[in-house]
This record gives sequence, C-alpha cells and structure tokens, in this order.
Amino acid sequence: MSVLCSFESALAGSLAFFNPLDIPTKDYNLYVNTQTLLVNDAFSLKGLFDDFHGRFTSKNQAYTAIGDIRYDIGTYVNDSFYIGYAYREEAIIKTSSDTMKLINQVSNDLDLPIGEKYQIDLAIEGFETHSIVLAKVIPLYHSGLWDITLGLGVEALYGIQTQDGQARGEAEAVAIDDYDFSWQSHYLYTENYLYDLDVTKVTAYGFTTHIAFYLKYDNFSLDIIGNDVFGKLYWKNLPYSDVTLSSGNKSYDENGYVVYSPIVSGFEGSTKYTQELMSKWKVVGQYTLKNNSFKVGVETINTIVLPFIEYTHRYENDIVASVNYETYFHMFGVNIKNDNYYFGIQSNSLMEPSAMKLDLGVHYQF
Repeated sequence: MSVLCSFESALAGSLAFFNPLDIPTKDYNLYVNTQTLLVNDAFSLKGLFDDFHGRFTSKNQAYTAIGDIRYDIGTYVNDSFYIGYAYREEAIIKTSSDTMKLINQVSNDLDLPIGEKYQIDLAIEGFETHSIVLAKVIPLYHSGLWDITLGLGVEALYGIQTQDGQARGEAEAVAIDDYDFSWQSHYLYTENYLYDLDVTKVTAYGFTTHIAFYLKYDNFSLDIIGNDVFGKLYWKNLPYSDVTLSSGNKSYDENGYVVYSPIVSGFEGSTKYTQELMSKWKVVGQYTLKNNSFKVGVETINTIVLPFIEYTHRYENDIVASVNYETYFHMFGVNIKNDNYYFGIQSNSLMEPSAMKLDLGVHYQF
C-alpha cells in the first residue's frame, strides 16, 4: 500500500472532475475513482424517478437539473504517464417555471386553473461515452516555500448516447382536467424523449482535453481544474427533428384527466453533427494551519455557478475528514479519506433529497 498524495483536493466540490494531479504517480498503482451527481431544484429524487409524483418545489425562476457521472480506473506506466478507462454520463436540463408547474399539475392530476396560460421552454444537452484516458503530471517549479505543478489529460471518446435540443411554445388550461398546447422543437438525439419514435442506433468518436494547475506558497494554495476544455463528439447519421407538437388525439384516464398522443408535424431525418462538450471549471483556494485547512471554491458548467466552502482536519492516524456546503442546491457534505480509500456524500435533505453526490475511491499499490 502507499499513501495518496493529494486526494484531499478531489473531495472538494460537487461536479464530477478528472484531475491528473490527484492520481498517485508510482508504477503498479491501481487508481479507482467513482463520482455520481444527481441534482435538480424541482422534484425530490424519489419523485423524479416516480414519473414526477411527489414533493414539488415551487419557484418563479427557471429550474435546473444536472446529471454528472464519471467512473475511472487506471494506473501509471513507467513512472511516466497515466493510462486508464473512463465511463461518463453528463446532462444539463433547463426549464421555465411554467413548464415545471404544468408537469407537476398534470403528473399528479391536480386541478388546472381554467384559462391560465403556460410559457413552455425546455432545453437539454448531454452525452454518454466510454473513453481511454492519458494523463501526465509536469512539475514546473519547486523551491523553498513554492510549489507549482501542471497536469494535462486527453481522452479518446466513444459516444453511445446524446441529447441536444429545445422545445418552446405555450399551453392553456381549458378545464380543470384538460389543456391544449402547441410546441416547436429542434432536437438531436439517440433516443427521442418528447414523443414515441423508434430510431436506428448510432455512435460517435471524438476527443477531449483536461488541464489542472496547482500553485502553493507556504500555507496558501490554489487549484484550477478545467475539464473538456476542448472536447468534441463526431456523430454520423444522427437522428433529428424540426417539428411542431400540438394537442389532439385526446383520451382520458380513470380519474377523468386528459391523456395525449400529440399530433406531430414537420421534418424528421438524420444528419452529420459535431457536438461540442460543455466545459467544466473548478477554482479552489486553500489555507492550511497545522492539521486544519479551509477551502473556498467555485465550479461552473453551462453558465451554472456552484460556489462551496469546506473545512478539513487531518487526524494523527492520517485519517482526513472534511465537511462542506454547496450554496446553489444547498447540499451539505461529509468526506473521509485514509491511506487507500476515500468516501464522500453530499445531500440537501436527509429524508427526501432533490440533490445528492456520492464519491468512492480506492488506491492500491501491487
């Protein structure tokens, strides 16, 4: 076994990041890192996976949902560079307050306010990939109280799923259990979630790049991490649709609530498409005093900003424990790290969370 060098920085924040500087650089080290983030500010996760039945949070502003999953396994070769495999799944969904209000009312068979109009606005962007990862740590300067290190990474991507599109329009309640709607949609996909449509399976190839910069002077340090700084997926024959969806073909459930098979008009086809991956950035400032450290940081993705703070304490038995708070989805977290493992969990509720992050990691030297 060997001691992890800088896993403490991996524990900070909520998004799933690949940081070359967190990987031990000795030969025959098995590095395993799993990160799973599921957050939204409308429904509890229980309700989200139960067709939107359950607790709903009402807002006057837009809603956001993030799914960010990354699993890595790999090792260093000849004390020189890291090679590994990664599975990634990433999606951002943004919706208007009217859209989520209507979804909640319809999903739970709530009485609609007759005559009320809803402005529909929904956008989704995401992908699912397998990849081969190469990374390298480059010491830039080390003298006295100074330490400056650079980490670089590149991934060869194999894309198996994508979602990229938006739907806009309006709906109007015409009875307490009935509504009419008309939406326009521009949508590229490997699976159509707006309406029932079977499509041919397609895949993509691509690449992406990562960068990490670490600067330390005495008790102060700064981490800057960028994922998917330049990243693309190249899709061939990707299904897409430019269509209008309108109310029609009405039927009613056992409670008398309207059920739609929407009327779809427009154009469906396939196209060559270059998908640009969403860049993620993390900046963390840290002050260390003996066995205690205090961190202030911020993460960004797709114009979403996630600030956080963290307090960390290293015990005499080399166990490192930290507590943190993320301010956008209001997640509290606890992280524990020992010589060869770490565990972290974040949540915005004990009983029925709408946001949760789980981190698990193992490091083993043969």
